[in-house]
Order: sequence, then structure tokens, then C-alpha cells
Amino acid sequence: MKFHMPVTSEKVKDHFHYHLWKYVLLAALSVVGWNLLFTITQYRAPEHLRVEFYADGIHTKETGEAMDALMIIIHENALPDMEEVSYTFLTNDDTYGQMQLTVWIAAGQGDVFLLGRERFASMAGSGAMADLQPFIDSGALHAEGLELSAGQVRDSDTGKKGQYGIPADGLPKLWEYGIFPQDAVLSVRAACGNMDDAMQFLDYLLVNMR
Repeated sequence: MKFHMPVTSEKVKDHFHYHLWKYVLLAALSVVGWNLLFTITQYRAPEHLRVEFYADGIHTKETGEAMDALMIIIHENALPDMEEVSYTFLTNDDTYGQMQLTVWIAAGQGDVFLLGRERFASMAGSGAMADLQPFIDSGALHAEGLELSAGQVRDSDTGKKGQYGIPADGLPKLWEYGIFPQDAVLSVRAACGNMDDAMQFLDYLLVNMR
């Protein structure tokens, strides 16, 4: 792009008429590049010092503020040694939402999940979710009084049936945070690198959201 002397208003107008798209493209690339650089260099707590909660729900200003407050409460009362306790609302649809969920799990994101029963069964059946029965038996998870059958899934590879989730129907207080407990199941990612703390997070919900 060159300006030919002398520069006149007509030449400037002609220049931008034919070359404006180049300036727009340059600006867009600059913004994308800056965001990418920020994302790459932004500090992120190591896996063993964070717990991430991914839930089907609706993100509004009010529910976002309520979830922020809940994460602070859980952080202070159940997971004081963690650097980060966070949440993400999942897109609640059968196309983009399912694709998004699959990519996140494959990328090792998220520790505790609350999913609709069909999405939960699909993930658990493929081996993506941990068997919670040992944690229930040890008392690490207080699931007494909750109907557990909807959280039982048969692994498609081994054929073994396990307690891969805990139905959230009996946790009505989740509604206060924009989360949909009806016909939904709580579970923990099988490859979670912070299993004990993820179970403490899940147990907090089981005990305090009834």
C-alpha cells in the first residue's frame, strides 16, 4: 500500500476505498494475536491445586454472581488448600453442547460434572467418568438417602456396571445457582488428576444442596 505524492483528499478516499479491508484484517489479526498471547501467558493453577466444576445450567448475571459466591464458600470451607475453585456453565443442547463437552473432556478439562442423564450415560459408558462406589463405601461421599440407580451405567468396553454418577434430583438448592438438578447426574472425570479434592467438592454438594 503506497501513497503517491502529493497526497490529496481524493487520493486518500480512493486509497481507503480499495484498501480498507486490509486495515480491518490487520486490526482483527492484532486483536486475535493479543488474545492468544494473553491466553498462553496467563497464569493457570496446576492441576493438583485446582478443582473445576462444569454444569448444565443457564448463565445470567444473577446466576453467575451466585455461582461465584458458592465457589468462594466451597473454597474456604472444603478446599482451603486449593489455589482455584471454579465453575463453567455448559451449553445445554444436543449438537454444539455435546461437541463442546467431548472436546473439553478429551483435553483434560473439568473435574466434577453435572450433566443431563443422556449426556452423562454417554460419557460414563465410554469410560470418561470415575466409578464412585469405592468413595461411597468409604464414606468419602455422603450419598445416604439419595436414589442412586440413575447413576449406574454399564461400561461399553468391559460390560461392567458401575456407580459412575449420583443423581442430583435430591439436591434442590442447586436451582438457586442456575443449575438444573432435575434428571441430571453428578460425576467426576475418570482421568482427574486431583481425585481426592474433586470428591471433597462433590461431597460438599451432596451434603449442602439438599
